[in-house]
Amino acid sequence: MSEIEVIESSMSRVFKSRGFRKRGRNWFRGTSADEYQVVNLQMSSWGSGDCFLNLGWDPELPDTGFRRESQCCVSMRAEQTDVIPPILRVRPDGITTTELPGIVLLDSETYGAMSPQQLTEDIAAVIAVPIADLMDRTSSVLGLLPILVEKPWIASRSLRAYLASRGHELPPSR
Repeated sequence: MSEIEVIESSMSRVFKSRGFRKRGRNWFRGTSADEYQVVNLQMSSWGSGDCFLNLGWDPELPDTGFRRESQCCVSMRAEQTDVIPPILRVRPDGITTTELPGIVLLDSETYGAMSPQQLTEDIAAVIAVPIADLMDRTSSVLGLLPILVEKPWIASRSLRAYLASRGHELPPSR
């Protein structure tokens, strides 16, 4: 099994246990608020083997059952949510450790140096479970308000208009 397949399998176990369905490298579901969520594992278009994790929320369920994250009302990279914890890695001297952002587990240089067992465990614990927990806590677009208030540059004009129509104003983008 390739490293990408290990990453995808680890994420599938977590997301499917939370009610997500899978299509390609996407996990999607309707929420308890009758809204839509999707998690997308994107491969780098530059052929490096690096991956990115994209998240999407939309207030309307798609007619077809699936909508790409880029077509959602809210679309962001997983690292913008600040829910992925850092990881500690032992430096080459074997004595000191370095704290790295947990999203680095999706970089080919990092995951290529890991055993499949360690990669499976780390992807689940450091990336998939925290993101699944976030998705569970934000069953609607309005549930994202704390993140959007803290990081208003994430919000598009259409998202700002949607929020304003529901009585919520975001601070201006910097």
